Amino acid sequence: MRCCLILLVSLVALHSSLALNHLEKLRWKTFREAELESAEYLFITHETLERYRSSGYPDEPSVRKLIGAIMVVLNAADEKLNLIKDYVLSQYFLPNTVDCQYKQHTKECLDRNVATLDPSDRLGRAYQTFQCYYKNFGGIKEDVGWVPYHYSEVVQMLEDCLYITNASNESLLQYCQGGYATSADYSNVAYCYAVRAGLLDKTTGFNVEKMYIQLGDDNLNDGDAKKCIAGVVNQYCKEPYRTMRIVVDCVLIYLPGVAGIVIAASNILGNPPECVIPPSPPPITQPCYNGRCL
Repeated sequence: MRCCLILLVSLVALHSSLALNHLEKLRWKTFREAELESAEYLFITHETLERYRSSGYPDEPSVRKLIGAIMVVLNAADEKLNLIKDYVLSQYFLPNTVDCQYKQHTKECLDRNVATLDPSDRLGRAYQTFQCYYKNFGGIKEDVGWVPYHYSEVVQMLEDCLYITNASNESLLQYCQGGYATSADYSNVAYCYAVRAGLLDKTTGFNVEKMYIQLGDDNLNDGDAKKCIAGVVNQYCKEPYRTMRIVVDCVLIYLPGVAGIVIAASNILGNPPECVIPPSPPPITQPCYNGRCL
């Protein structure tokens, strides 16, 4: 009986691991995969796509639509704000080994060709941004890049985790009023979300690179975040408390002003008047072409 129980637990653990790996696999795409997917949506034939590639993606209406679609598929554009997420798009391009100032030249190209465009010209901005990277970086990578979650997906995952962890109504009310970090249940919710979103791996630990691609805050790359996480890992041994401390002590300062958990908890409670949801701030995008990034 004991043997059978151990086998059952092992099978459940294996199934859970495979399920999470399947979810994680869907978040990784190459630029070419996104391109082929977008071509399918737009009825672009393989022959036409090859012509676009061999011609360096000429400035044609159908090419602009294709590039615009790729930006959507890779979640490299904020459609509401008409901004391109540089921190997402750049992971699909190779470094330029000939021009050591290629990043500066890319920025100059963006300032010259994108910043001057009408903010409502979504396809024009997407196309010109792509061309700045295409011409100044070292070409398109064949490697996969991580596709960040849309904000609605983040909220849904947090909502799922609130159900999974069976958060009490008292905790939900705390969350929807912004007091999530003080709730006794928060460690379980934070751990669930970190695992479900692919930000935490039992082998490699907390993935700061994914956090950067999700949030776009350059401070995540300056070493302080990784140093903070390493300090928490050394100080705390047990999960889920350790993950909660990583979120509260090291990551919370980089999150948008309105955390997704506030909206998720409010949704579960039926959006009562006690839950005051201020408007979401624009995401941090680098560079910003329409004034200051908030």
